[in-house]
Amino acid sequence: LRVYPAAPGLSTRMALEADEICGVKIPKGAMIAVAPWIQHRHEALWDDPGRFDPERFAPGVERPRFAYMPFGGGPKVCIGAQLAVTETLLILATLAQGYSLALRPGHEVEILQKITMRPRGGLPMILRRRRR
Repeated sequence: LRVYPAAPGLSTRMALEADEICGVKIPKGAMIAVAPWIQHRHEALWDDPGRFDPERFAPGVERPRFAYMPFGGGPKVCIGAQLAVTETLLILATLAQGYSLALRPGHEVEILQKITMRPRGGLPMILRRRRR
């Protein structure tokens, strides 16, 4: 969800007041686009942003409040965010207990971006039952 957020771009917001962000003046009424795709890869927010490192999210690891927002943030956060995270954790934990997974050999993963992002043609996987 950090490197490939389901919603790589969120709806635009209008600046209610004039402001300045990182030295850029924002006039009142300007339209601002929020882009987790860019934000989640920004070197000012993440050390080595292209590296897969689940420890970034370990308890006690601090990060700026809105550095990670795959479901938006503030009063317009996705209403289904907690359900999506819970479902993902349960499904992955259940699969990982019983199976090892591998991407089908030769399948090239290509991103399909519409409102949400997904792999074009899905992710054909090979499941092998784990020995118990």
